[in-house]
Formats: sequence, C-alpha cells, structure tokens
Amino acid sequence: MIKNLNYIDEEIYLKEKSLFLNESWILAAHKNELLNNNDFVTFEYYENKIFIQNFNGAIKSFQNVCLHRFNTIHEEPFGNRVSSCLYHNWTYGKKGNVIGLMCRNSFERDHINELKLKEYEVAECGDFIFLKLNDQFKDTLEEYLGNIYTPLKEISKHFGSKTIDYSIEHKVNWKLLVENVLECYHCTAVHENSFAKMGFGSLPPEKFDFYNAHSWCEFPKGEDVKPNKIIEKALSARTFKTQGYLHFHIYPNAFVSTVEGKGFYLGFMLPQSPSKTILRVRYFATKFEKELSESEQNIIDFINNSSNESLDLVLNEDKKIIESVQSNLVNFKDHSPIFGEEEFRILKYYDYLNTKQELK
Repeated sequence: MIKNLNYIDEEIYLKEKSLFLNESWILAAHKNELLNNNDFVTFEYYENKIFIQNFNGAIKSFQNVCLHRFNTIHEEPFGNRVSSCLYHNWTYGKKGNVIGLMCRNSFERDHINELKLKEYEVAECGDFIFLKLNDQFKDTLEEYLGNIYTPLKEISKHFGSKTIDYSIEHKVNWKLLVENVLECYHCTAVHENSFAKMGFGSLPPEKFDFYNAHSWCEFPKGEDVKPNKIIEKALSARTFKTQGYLHFHIYPNAFVSTVEGKGFYLGFMLPQSPSKTILRVRYFATKFEKELSESEQNIIDFINNSSNESLDLVLNEDKKIIESVQSNLVNFKDHSPIFGEEEFRILKYYDYLNTKQELK
C-alpha cells in the first residue's frame, strides 16, 4: 500500500517524473484549439516547455525555447501567431528549422541551417492530440490506449468551440489530484451544493472499463432529478446525447468528462514539485446537428456560462480539501491512506503504477 511519504518525498517525485516522461503518451490538446494556420497551444510538463502549432494544416510540436539565446518562443498558453521568438525575432518553420532572423549575414550560415528545435511526435485519437516525449518509447498511441481508444475517439468528435482555458495552482502532490478525480465517495460531502445536486450515483467495478491505468465509465443520473424542459429542448439537437456523467482518466495526466453532453471538460495535470501541481482547465461547448436560432443560441450561451461557473466551483471545492490533506501528511509520513470499496478505481490505478515502478 502507498505510504504518505510518497506524496512529499523528492526522490519519489523524480522517479515518477522519469516514468511519465519516458513511458507514456500525454493528451495535450484538442483539434478545435488548432483549427487555423498559426494557432498554437503551450504548456510546461516537468520543466519541459512545449508548444503545439498549426503550420498550414500540419499539426507539429516542438520545444518552446529559442536556440539563439534560449528565450521562450510562445509566452501565452494559447494564441495565433508565427513561431517567432520575441527577443530577436528568430522564426521557426514546420520542420523546427530557422526560417527567418534579423541580420542573418552576421551569423555563420551553415550553423544556422543546422539548427532545429527539438520535435515531439504527434498522434491523434479522433480529434484529441497526443504527444510522445521520448522517441524510444515504442507503443503506438492505439496500443497505449487499448480499449479506451475507441470511446475516447468517439467523444472527441462532439467537442465544439473552447469557452474557457485557465490554470489553477494546487499546493498538493499530483497523486492527490488523481485520487480525488477517481472517486465520487467525497461528492455528497464536498459538493453538496454543486455536483451532488445532479444526482449521479456510484457504480460497481464491473461497470467500468479499464486498460492499464486508463479508465472510463458513465454514471447514471438519479431518478429523482427532474429535467429542465427549456434546457432539454435547447439541447435536443446536440450531436452527443447521454443522460449521465461520462468520465475518462487518461494516464498519466488527463481527465475528460461531460454532463449529459451539454459541454466537455478537458483537465490537464502538470506536476511542478512534490507538493505543487498545476491543473490546466479547458471547457468546450457541445456541437449541434443544425444551426441554432438566436433564441436557442441565447439559451445555449446561458448553459455554457452556467457550466463554466459550476465547473469552477467544483474544482475549487476539491482544491480546498486536497490542500488540507497535503498540509497534514508531513506529520503522518509512515501512515497510509485507507481506501474502501467506493475507492476501487484508485486501487486499480496504484496496482498499475506499482507494476511500472516500485515506489516505497
């Protein structure tokens, strides 16, 4: 069983870092964030600054550091511009090579021509974009995702435009974030006035699909929860219809979910230290089978705004609790958390993690 030391120890954190960098694909973006030429998304994963960009229709990913004087190329989390460093305007093309710079003749030509940004392999699962940070890792993306690949591919096709994109700093070890997401045992207590009101119940293990550390399931909506007829009518033409709460955990760093297909949450976990983790939060509107009328669009805008507010409330309710947990662990290093039957998904996760690397 995992010890509390695992949540605070620097050496263990570095072992996990090596594992995740070398033996996994990471879910990094959705195609709807990169529809136009020069659209880009950036993030930092275990001190690796990375950007993904649309180069005239080709989705490529590179290290987000200029090779001239090592300034960051794209400072913003997302945007649209050429991949040009703002320090001296060195500009890079779709092969990672230098395609433009001021006073080019003042530099040794052959040296400039040889320079290339470190490139990361890109693969797609439907409209989800994954990166492989270690080119020695041999699994294809489909092999890596196993039986999660097909349902993940299907849900990706129903994402509409992105409505929010921001980050929340958590003063916690990344594992506390994962544990919190993998169980709803806490939902009634922590989310009494938010998520719990939706009436989603718990499910036995056989209702989940697992592949290694990946897992997904659809939680049914409570029978006593009455639908809002106006909202139901406005959403009737959505392309993804479900009456439950659909939730994916994509090992090691991502969470994908939707409540009744009203919109889609993409969470991206970015460990910073043994006791600090950034959660990148993105929410996407849902797609529709037809063009909406003005009145219908107004209702959908209201739904999207309400969903964004509800998501923010739930995430901050969780943040408060798990930061409290993290603050107490230093005094209980030799103890272990107690996981019950409602938390079986966490146990499955650690079973896999322990087969990959012994963490004591």
